Amino acid sequence: MRYYFIMGIPQPGLFIEETEHHLHVEWTFADDVVVSDVVNAVAAARRDSQTLRGPDQVWGFAPSLWKSLGDLPTDILDFQGVSGSGGTAPATQASVWFWAAGNVWEKVWAACAAADAQLSQLAVNRRWLHCYTGVDNRDPIGFIDGSENPELDEALSVSLYPDGGSAVLVQKWVHDLAAFNALPLSAQEAVFGRTKADSIEFADDVKPPTSHSSRNVITDENGEELHIFRRNTPYANMDEAGTLFIGCTRQPERIERMLARMFGASPDGLTDALTQYSRAVTGSWYWVPPVEALTGAFGALDA
Repeated sequence: MRYYFIMGIPQPGLFIEETEHHLHVEWTFADDVVVSDVVNAVAAARRDSQTLRGPDQVWGFAPSLWKSLGDLPTDILDFQGVSGSGGTAPATQASVWFWAAGNVWEKVWAACAAADAQLSQLAVNRRWLHCYTGVDNRDPIGFIDGSENPELDEALSVSLYPDGGSAVLVQKWVHDLAAFNALPLSAQEAVFGRTKADSIEFADDVKPPTSHSSRNVITDENGEELHIFRRNTPYANMDEAGTLFIGCTRQPERIERMLARMFGASPDGLTDALTQYSRAVTGSWYWVPPVEALTGAFGALDA
């Protein structure tokens, strides 16, 4: 793995882990929205949502929107979805994504409510999701999540463009827990390609080629594995449980390749067994600009 120099300051919330409560809000604006109205609303939302010792925050913007606000790497586009023999990862591209995370739910909620008071005035659609950090980082499906994540130094390298920005794919996945929990333990572990109790990955000659860990591994022309940084946050209520996938990268093509391998759209035609028990219901690419670009577009928080 080669590291490279990052010139800008990233939004720190992308890399602050072990926070208990998470609230994600996505707003969609009409195609003919006035850009100056967006700038004013986001500027007010950023100021109103900031409090002393408040929750960590991440702001992301649809690539098609950010083009009107600042510089954007050419390889970041709105999400187009992925379809194959294993189903579909739908495109539900929203305009703005706000993620607040902290250990005091009241502060997390208050930050998002303040932002929503400004942005809902422009939005034609809004969706939100209250998530959490699981005990031992376990997903509601019972397996430890993020076991393939790189350490922080490599996470910065694989996530950030030289200016400190990141391309982030956000997808809500809904689990069919009844169907998955009906499987014997050995079948559950075959779906993931690793043990459930302690997340030990199976040997290559034992791991099914359709296992989740197999389909999410991509390599370069030299056979070196290509990583992304996952900040997934699970959610659960009495009616539904799942995961909000948050994939951070400086090469969106990596995640697109992973999705193609999961949904049977890659040359080998294989699918990810997990897609039989979990389905993607939303999908948006966001540009998470560096701090300097946020200030340049929307002004300083103390302005």
